[in-house]
Amino acid sequence: MSSNSLYREIETLPKGESLIYVRENFCHDVDEKDRIIYMSVARKIATQIKCDLAVAENTLTFTKKD
Repeated sequence: MSSNSLYREIETLPKGESLIYVRENFCHDVDEKDRIIYMSVARKIATQIKCDLAVAENTLTFTKKD
């Protein structure tokens, strides 16, 4: 998977719905060159798609804003 694929997957969320990623899986799924900055990638995706991003110890939760 690539950062673009993650973007498209999150973008298709219906408003008010959430998508939870295991942090390690999200990191693995971003483009190889972005793995070190995967949290920045997650924040950028959330901002562009207008999602709330909740970061827990082992998960990243994207919730599409209403």
